[in-house]
Amino acid sequence: MNQYFREVLKEDDFTIKDVFVEVKKDFPDLKLAKVEPVMTNLFRMKVRITAISYHTITPNGDPVVSSGIIMRPINRKPRGVLHFLPSANIDKFGSGGDVLLIFEGVLSFLGYIVIIPDLLGNGITKDTEEYPFLLAENTGRVAYDMHRAALEYFPAILGYPMQKHISVGGYSMGGSGALALVRHIEQENPSDIIVDKAIIGGGIYDLLTAFEEFARTEYAEYPAAPGVFKAYDYWYKLNLDYSKVFQGPLLENMGHWLNRTHTRDQLAEWIGRDMRKYMHPDFFKPERNEELNKLWEKLTENSLVDNWTPKTDIRFAHASDDLSVPVKVASYTYEQFRKKGARVRMRYGKGGHYEFGKWFFLRMAFHLVVKRLAIWTRN
Repeated sequence: MNQYFREVLKEDDFTIKDVFVEVKKDFPDLKLAKVEPVMTNLFRMKVRITAISYHTITPNGDPVVSSGIIMRPINRKPRGVLHFLPSANIDKFGSGGDVLLIFEGVLSFLGYIVIIPDLLGNGITKDTEEYPFLLAENTGRVAYDMHRAALEYFPAILGYPMQKHISVGGYSMGGSGALALVRHIEQENPSDIIVDKAIIGGGIYDLLTAFEEFARTEYAEYPAAPGVFKAYDYWYKLNLDYSKVFQGPLLENMGHWLNRTHTRDQLAEWIGRDMRKYMHPDFFKPERNEELNKLWEKLTENSLVDNWTPKTDIRFAHASDDLSVPVKVASYTYEQFRKKGARVRMRYGKGGHYEFGKWFFLRMAFHLVVKRLAIWTRN
């Protein structure tokens, strides 16, 4: 009897042409006229995407059924396994469990099995009362349980086992999730999951460092703080007085604006990028008020850097001009891990959070190609 895998929710087959259709919907300004015909001819892979449900737990430890997708090539033998964490779903309608084909899944067209959990608050749990946004321990656990469900799915449904050697990746919130997954795997130390390498970019690995930078610069390209604070208030039962946390139109409209039915661009337009206009003045003071100090304590608890030395080979990447996730988060993480003797490397680039994200996906693809060539050479 399966402990994690519950059932197949739906599945369908896709080609690289379908990927370009989806990319154009999400990024209409992206110039693809020269790239699309080359990629279409190069990647003739057919990929089957299966949405599954599986058993995991909430941040409070209560059992819950979540969802995610497993992508696999169907016209050739899989070249390996990649567990890739999704970027933040600001609205709750575009997860893999809902739409199957998502941008992060393009890496499956390199011939890899790609596992992408929806994480709680998305997919079949999208109507959860509150989205557990950047709760490190739960993110790692929910992603780990998805991987265990995939390990059960392959022999039970497909009749053959999934490989134990994997790569882990993720960008932005997916980068935070990827590091949380690596930590959880190392804590569990299972014999059937071996992480060869983690390629991680643009993540908030240490929230205290990030929010101190936000307070210093008074600027955030994307207003993520309100969603994080609302999630922490709910899951930690902080009973916040929001009049001491937010101000202005955000305070007046937070029930509507933060209900996860709006896009990233809508929220950025409504809330703005100048944090002085929507955060309480005490947010920018060293002493802060009582309500903000409640949140600061939980930011510290959710660090993915403190009290842990990773054994996994981890490659970090971050844009030095990132205005959504301060680059100091990446440098702090790298420096702390290096001091502890961890096998970590750091690559900085330019282009801001979103343009640099395109480079990150190319780097991830390059890693997968090189990994496959190395395996082929050894054999």
